[in-house]
Amino acid sequence: MPKTLSLGEPADATAWRALVEKGLKGAPWSRLVGVTADGLAIEPLYREADIATASDPSGFPGAAPFIRGAGAGAWSVRQSFDHPSPETTNAEILADLAGGVGGVELVVDGEGVAGVSIRRSADLDVALSGVILEAAPISLDGADLGVAAMLESKLKGVAAPETAFNLDPIGALARGRAWSASDAKDATAFAARLRRALPEATSLRVDARAVHEAGGSEAQEIAAALASGIFYLRALTENDGFTLKDANATLNFAISVGPDVLIETAKLRALRLCWARVIEASGGSPQDRRACLHAFTSRRMMTRYDPHTNILRVAAAAFAAAVGGADAITTYPFTDALGLPTPFARRLARNTQNVLREECRLGQVADPAGGAWFVEKLTRDLAAKAWGLMQEIEAKGGVVASLQGQHLQTLVAAARDKRQKAQATRREPITGISDFPLLGGPAPETAGARAARAHSGALPAIRWAAPFEELRQRAEAAPTTPQVFFANLGPLAAFSARAQFARNLFAAGGIAARGESEEYETRDAMAAALSESGAQVAVICGTDAAYLEAAENAAQRLKAGGARWVVIAGRPGEREAAFRAAGIDQFVFAGQDALEALNALHAALGVQP
Repeated sequence: MPKTLSLGEPADATAWRALVEKGLKGAPWSRLVGVTADGLAIEPLYREADIATASDPSGFPGAAPFIRGAGAGAWSVRQSFDHPSPETTNAEILADLAGGVGGVELVVDGEGVAGVSIRRSADLDVALSGVILEAAPISLDGADLGVAAMLESKLKGVAAPETAFNLDPIGALARGRAWSASDAKDATAFAARLRRALPEATSLRVDARAVHEAGGSEAQEIAAALASGIFYLRALTENDGFTLKDANATLNFAISVGPDVLIETAKLRALRLCWARVIEASGGSPQDRRACLHAFTSRRMMTRYDPHTNILRVAAAAFAAAVGGADAITTYPFTDALGLPTPFARRLARNTQNVLREECRLGQVADPAGGAWFVEKLTRDLAAKAWGLMQEIEAKGGVVASLQGQHLQTLVAAARDKRQKAQATRREPITGISDFPLLGGPAPETAGARAARAHSGALPAIRWAAPFEELRQRAEAAPTTPQVFFANLGPLAAFSARAQFARNLFAAGGIAARGESEEYETRDAMAAALSESGAQVAVICGTDAAYLEAAENAAQRLKAGGARWVVIAGRPGEREAAFRAAGIDQFVFAGQDALEALNALHAALGVQP
């Protein structure tokens, strides 16, 4: 018999595990062990034996290896602006600055498709009219050398130390643009000139967001950032006479952050740990090994349906970015996947950070998760995994060669496919989409359509919810709302669990339920209700015992009553052949590919693909 633990006794891991295994009642220990997207184990319990935090291996805040971040103090609330019109963008910027935003992330697109249309200096002047550049630093996103030069000219005589020009030819390659060695050379030459003119500004962006938004794992994001940063370090120090200190000081890292708070916290800490090691290996002194991190809330996690759930996702991601020690954070509005944000959506986005920083006081705590055994262990596990992937990329000739040779894309695709399979089988649910979907809910307003994000290029952007949302869109386009009649066996208490499961599954495909809580005293009453509903698809819900006794007869009566397709909620087991012979066409159950099941139902309902 395992020893019973009592208060006051020294903790004993062996005794604890014995008690846990007893509680599992024969289930394997592995049932309690989670796994990250990189295959790293998440144990049910961590202790000092897992990582010796008593000696504080992470160092001090603001000191090498910078795992704990830059030190105490609030991050910069840097919101994104991408309305095509410079005039509208200016109004949004001024409103957000008045509402507590501390910096501007200006998304630039000369054509006005995926950002602000800035083609000449006058356009930039309009977009930034009334903005005090010393108090509200500007960060460019997607800008070419011409726009960067416009901003440089605008900043002459202005003390704006946090300005980020963010030239990034590698990021452009990852998003589908052709690689140009001359563009890379021009970008580093600009960085060299700017280092002399505006020594406290950053010029080049090391962007891991494309890997994240294409479905990559946490270690893959870190590895891509490391490889891109190494490329820029080499280009700066070899071609432009930069010192290593100057080269590192001109880099600004951009990384997406999802809603899994502890994993994302560890990801940011691991990136800083790895980058400090890169600078150390390059001969940099300890004080010069810091990585400046700009965190963006993930866009792949955002949903079009039930979009108010995005408020929770964004809040969790922003919390993770803050706890992880980001220097600047951008929170996207909850309607980001639907279109351009309204003033209300923008207000929610910025106030998410204001609440975390001012009311939760996160801005006054350095490395809140530091010292937690799980976070410290995962930080180092992620760092080790990412370092190995970075070495693999370097062995392929570096990040540019890796992208051109499809090596990085292959790694990301494998991680994406694995995650999408887990979502398709609902082992990884998406609230409001694959689990607890709300049919018929009103869509929030937007300020206009946004051009679809690119789904081509080296690392095409995805959203996890998109496959289920496509099914919903098909169902909504049907002449009438597709519906399934619930043929329940026995009393409500007997069939309610499976009826609820089936209702949620069908709703994920835009299919409405008819009579999911109805009890039927006779098969004749069930057949009459089916005929009255006009439904041509029926689902039988009940207990396994009820299925053995009555499912075959119920299926026959349903088919005779007009059902063209009959489904059972539950696994068929050994009775599958008999059930199919009786007219049952499909089985729905936990763990199956829900997308395949819903596509089959769509076909039965006549919903056009």
